[in-house]
Amino acid sequence: MAPQPVTALRHHHEYAAKVVCGVVKEEKGPLNVGRYFTAVNVHNPSTKEARLCVKLAIASPGHGGNITKFHSFDLKPDQALELDCEFVRKLADGADFVKGFLVIKCVGELDVVAVYTAGALEGGRVAAMHTERVPMRSIVGGFEC
Repeated sequence: MAPQPVTALRHHHEYAAKVVCGVVKEEKGPLNVGRYFTAVNVHNPSTKEARLCVKLAIASPGHGGNITKFHSFDLKPDQALELDCEFVRKLADGADFVKGFLVIKCVGELDVVAVYTAGALEGGRVAAMHTERVPMRSIVGGFEC
C-alpha cells in the first residue's frame, strides 16, 4: 500500500486578552462599584501585511458564556489597531457590562498589549491604570476567520 500524502497544517499564533468593560453600580463579585475600561492595542511588527481575526469569549458566572464569530482586520507593516470597550460591547450585542477575553489569531507574530483603567462613578477621574503584554501561544492547525 502506498503511503498517504501528508497535508501541511498551517501554523498560527493566538493571543487571549482579558477584557472588563462597563459600569458596575453595585458590587459584582470581585469588582467594586466604578467604571472599567480595557483597550487592547495590536501592532504588526512585520515587514508584511498581517491578517488578524478577533472574537469575544464572554465569561459568565458559573458556566461557559457566549462566543462571537470572528471579525477580520488587515494591518500593514508597522500599523497598529486599538480594540476598545466600544468594540467589545458591539461584539456583545450592546451589553452595558462585559467580562471575558478578546481572542486574536494571526499567522505572523504581533505585539499585543492590554491597557486597563478604572475610576469612580462620580467625577470620572482615572483611579487606576495598568498595562500588560499579552502572551502568544503557537497553534498548529487550520487558520480560518
